[in-house]
Amino acid sequence: MSAGAASESRHRTASDQVQAALLEAAQTVLDREGLAKVTVRAVAREAGVAPMGVYSRFGSKEDLLLALAVRALDDLWAAVAVDRSLEAEERFRQVCLAYRRFALAHPQRYALIFGGGGPVAQTGSAASVYGHAAFEVLIELVEDLVDRDALKKFTSSAEAAQLVWTAVHGAVHLELGGIGQVSGSHDIYERLLDLVIRGLRQ
Repeated sequence: MSAGAASESRHRTASDQVQAALLEAAQTVLDREGLAKVTVRAVAREAGVAPMGVYSRFGSKEDLLLALAVRALDDLWAAVAVDRSLEAEERFRQVCLAYRRFALAHPQRYALIFGGGGPVAQTGSAASVYGHAAFEVLIELVEDLVDRDALKKFTSSAEAAQLVWTAVHGAVHLELGGIGQVSGSHDIYERLLDLVIRGLRQ
């Protein structure tokens, strides 16, 4: 490696570390204070840098939130990764249970990902593309769980996956909001998965 290439590599590594540190600061603010408090000034203060340091790395608050959403999606993706050797129904359950655990453990990150008008909703954004890739994994889970004859009642595997996500997300949203009407959220969620699986397979 030439001296110039080595210098460029060191510079790039340092730049990546600064960006990672700023994202870590942004995530700290998000987890502690909520999305509304994630401002360039708040992130700069948390990271111990001038606001211009944040702008120089991300360009705008919107781009910072986009990068933060991609990071949150990556965390969610890692959380729902399960052993692919598991039987299809058990794999489906484990993914859905992990989805709920992530939401309850990281409600602000979950809100950033799935809140209305957020980065994931911006068609063509990196977060949107990442979110679509995660949805493709759900489609695959449904296709593994349900035989072809049962899938015929849906217009597509994607429709079946959307129904699953609607049920699971709805249950998690109610629990996060503290507006469920009966006690035993975990048991209710487990029974919801029973209903979803049975409904898919009928």
